[in-house]
Amino acid sequence: MTTYGDVYNKLKREINKMPIPYSETKSGVELKLLTHLFTPAEAEIALHLNIVPETLDRIYKRFQKGGITITRNELEDVLDTLVKKGAIMGAQSKKKGKLYCLAQLAIGMFEFQVDRLTKDFVEDFEQYVKEQFHKDVMSTKTKQMRTIPISRSVTLDLRIESYNDIRGYVQNLKDDIAVINCVCRQSADVIGKPCRHSDIRETCLLFSGVARFSIGQGIGRPITKVEALAILGRAEEAGFVLQPENAQEPKFICCCCIDCCHVLKILKMHPKPADLFMSNYYATIDPSLCKGCEMCIDRCAMNAISMKDNIAVINRDRCIGCGVCGVVCVNDAHRMHKKDRTHIPPKTHNDMYKKIMIERFGLVNTLKTVSRVITGKKA
Repeated sequence: MTTYGDVYNKLKREINKMPIPYSETKSGVELKLLTHLFTPAEAEIALHLNIVPETLDRIYKRFQKGGITITRNELEDVLDTLVKKGAIMGAQSKKKGKLYCLAQLAIGMFEFQVDRLTKDFVEDFEQYVKEQFHKDVMSTKTKQMRTIPISRSVTLDLRIESYNDIRGYVQNLKDDIAVINCVCRQSADVIGKPCRHSDIRETCLLFSGVARFSIGQGIGRPITKVEALAILGRAEEAGFVLQPENAQEPKFICCCCIDCCHVLKILKMHPKPADLFMSNYYATIDPSLCKGCEMCIDRCAMNAISMKDNIAVINRDRCIGCGVCGVVCVNDAHRMHKKDRTHIPPKTHNDMYKKIMIERFGLVNTLKTVSRVITGKKA
């Protein structure tokens, strides 16, 4: 195993304090990933960042108390460089000025590499996903993303909730919208395994502050509501699974396929994906209408559909309620249904991560962490 230095081990432990685990592996590939994003000197500075955004002044005071010799301007330059590299989070507040904090691997550092992925980084990321990260993703009770049915699969009697109606959400949004390339599809392109479903790459929709951040970083393209709805329409036609952030007021929505999406590929490995996806719906097939064309089988990302006596049947343990199968059914045999027990997403992005933190570390430890952060100490 290659030794990457103590600074990367320390940084790994700091990132592991965030809601989504960043666990160690036998191979040490999680440390290798960090070397793609941080020089040793940058990693040393990142060690002093917190798990939530803080002002430059607060961060600089921490450096001064620690006796670290660096000027405020030098610190700002390094942090701005790390933001541009997609290694940490950065934001701009009208009242507080620049804000910085550590970033999780996903959703975070990995997604920030869109439009600048290298083959080495992608290969190391893929190795980490297979070796460890798939376990970390499954370990959290509350997931970062949820699955909603595509609009063309929704009938009037389904009584879909407003937070599961992404078209309604976009139409009612009174804030910025941006679109970026799908980092998962770009990853597949970089390693020579391009998506078989579609040549569409610009599919990830971002909203509000996240949209403004992406535009400011030069990776997001500002779009109108009409353009956003058109992108959703093309995604539905291509058979993509719609996965917004697991909040009633999501900051993003991903349009995903089984060829490229790491979340779908991770959860597909499980014998009962329906137990792991945050989804309120499931599909059935009317045997009297099914003509056995098998087109829905090719569309299903979870291998939930099979043939029995020339009729398509759905395995409820594997159905994630995306509705993609029904789009290609020319005989109108597919129907979406609401589960008896439904999942109500946390209201906001912050509420979701608070819930994940409490589930992972417990209420008392989470409160201790919050208390330390509020007083300007390290988490």
